[in-house]
Amino acid sequence: MTVPWHERDPALLDQLRDELENRYPDLRVVVDAGVIYLEGSFALVHEGAELDRFQVKILIPPDFPDNIPMVCETAGRIPVDPDWHTYAKGALCVIVPEEWLLNPESKSILAFLDGPLRNYFLGHAFAESGLKRPMGERPHGSAGLLETYGEWVGSKERTVVENYLMCLSMEKIPRQWFCPCGSGQKIRRCHGEQLKNLQKKIPPSIARMALNRLKSQIKREQSVPPKKNG
Repeated sequence: MTVPWHERDPALLDQLRDELENRYPDLRVVVDAGVIYLEGSFALVHEGAELDRFQVKILIPPDFPDNIPMVCETAGRIPVDPDWHTYAKGALCVIVPEEWLLNPESKSILAFLDGPLRNYFLGHAFAESGLKRPMGERPHGSAGLLETYGEWVGSKERTVVENYLMCLSMEKIPRQWFCPCGSGQKIRRCHGEQLKNLQKKIPPSIARMALNRLKSQIKREQSVPPKKNG
């Protein structure tokens, strides 16, 4: 059983409280049955001026920082709709988890608030006003995952992306395997050097997480019956 992050190092919880008091004073730490939440008002500030404000509840998972916080907007302002980057149960699709986990700052809750969550709310505020999201936006569902993971490996093809992730999920890639690019050549004669470089950037645990997420999302989408016209 995983020991929750705040029990592994109790000083981190005190540090989080101090950081919130200085940076986000309207967010409070709540301990509920051993689970840590942040609740309250998230102020969207730019150059000292408050642009907007959102009511949130943020779950810090027990296995943090190996998983990212889960954010819900609690005032009903953001529609539960894929087009608004929310999941079916109301959690916000802030960022592709593995994309953030590869960031050197991913071990900091404050960095998550200052980075992905701030960018999400800033984008939403623009979209509400009929403007384009300033940081752009990824497609929802498997298309967004493929776009993210595809940028890692340099391909847009689902099979190629999955093959790369499968190779990267291994502690040691067999160089006699066929190359994931689909060329039909062995890895050692094709993209062996690229895979070697990718291994330095993408740990096997992250690659496995990405591959499982992608396959699960595709399976979920395929199980949904198509909408009937009329």
